[in-house]
Amino acid sequence: MNNDTMIKIKDLKKEYRLYDSPLDRVREVFSITGKKYSRAFRALDGITIDVKKGETVGIIGTNGAGKSTLLKIITGVLPPTAGEVQVNGKIAALLELGAGFNQEYTGLQNIYLNGRIMGFTRKQMDERVQAIIDFADIGEFLNQPVKTYSSGMFARLAFAVAINVEPDILIVDEALSVGDLFFQNKCFRKFEELKAKGVTILFVSHDIASVRQMCSRALWIDHGTQKKFGDCDLVCDMYMDEKRKSMNEGVTMQSVDEERMTPVYPKGKAVFPALHYKSSKLVSESFRFRSCFITDNRGAVTTDMLVENEYEFHMVIEFFEDMDRLIAGFVFENNKGLPIYDINNYINQGQTWKGVKGQVTEIVFKYRLPRIMKGTYVVSAALAQGTQERHIMLTWLHGALEVTIYNEGYNSSYIEIPSEIQARQFDRNQIEIVGEEKP
Repeated sequence: MNNDTMIKIKDLKKEYRLYDSPLDRVREVFSITGKKYSRAFRALDGITIDVKKGETVGIIGTNGAGKSTLLKIITGVLPPTAGEVQVNGKIAALLELGAGFNQEYTGLQNIYLNGRIMGFTRKQMDERVQAIIDFADIGEFLNQPVKTYSSGMFARLAFAVAINVEPDILIVDEALSVGDLFFQNKCFRKFEELKAKGVTILFVSHDIASVRQMCSRALWIDHGTQKKFGDCDLVCDMYMDEKRKSMNEGVTMQSVDEERMTPVYPKGKAVFPALHYKSSKLVSESFRFRSCFITDNRGAVTTDMLVENEYEFHMVIEFFEDMDRLIAGFVFENNKGLPIYDINNYINQGQTWKGVKGQVTEIVFKYRLPRIMKGTYVVSAALAQGTQERHIMLTWLHGALEVTIYNEGYNSSYIEIPSEIQARQFDRNQIEIVGEEKP
């Protein structure tokens, strides 16, 4: 393994023996004939990946897929059954909340305990302890036993320790999901700092938008097997497509060749541009997307958009049977798949609508484009059935359109909120700051 490769895994397997009862375990141990009273369960089967220095790799999959098992093998907590695992560098891992913590110790005592586990001396931890305390920001609870901590406080302290022991490899397994929004934001900013320093990060999360935003490559594990390892956006797209299929159980699906999606002419008058894709999608047999496009305030089809101008998003759907409780919408996503701006009829109008057999319906969303950061975005369209809180995703046309947004001003964030700014001046003796500590 060369110096640029931090983690190399080849044909990794992890197998457990499952017993129907504790007695079967005893019978197997003392069996004269060598009879097995157990059955094999393959938690991991044939995982092969390599992770480079400074790379952030996302690991995705449903609960029970084998993600945590893989991380425990990488960190040395579990031995593999077969295969090769090579790790080059010091690892800091957030695998389970409370792991590596003594419940009876205070937060401060656990900081030093974790430091010793990582191989640091007391003096070395003295140099780091203030940075850990400042980042954790748990106040007076620092001197309380950690058994009194909430899960969010555990996450704060564990993450603060992990990032301040100068790891070569940082492993995060859903530990941040219990933290509050402000702390999560703080952690993601820290991730960017660590990446800039060349730290390798393995990031496990069910939040696909965060995986897209953070990671350059991703590993998708399904029931212990490696479904895909490669470009993050590609792997996440495949994973989300698979999830949507599983959510749509009971809905008959058919594969559609988008090259055959030609314009239709309802009542011989309306003309719509054809919908083209590089690959086929799945749509319900009861309907078919025929067109999807954006027009400006003159009615011209466009993919160039200027902020604060009026636009219309059009979806044209042909129905082969009557359908009710329908929700249609679209979302602007940045180059990492992060949703920036979305609209659907349920959120905006509080109601669903119906599709009529034999009819072609054109849905038109009229909107004023907010002050979005200039750049290239993809627009994805969706059709669902149910309510916003509980629905079946009938189809999701990811990247239906690619648009370029122009903004003559300057945005340091993705969306600028319209505002009025005033400055008022006072003499020093005319103000009082309530709760301010006196110098």
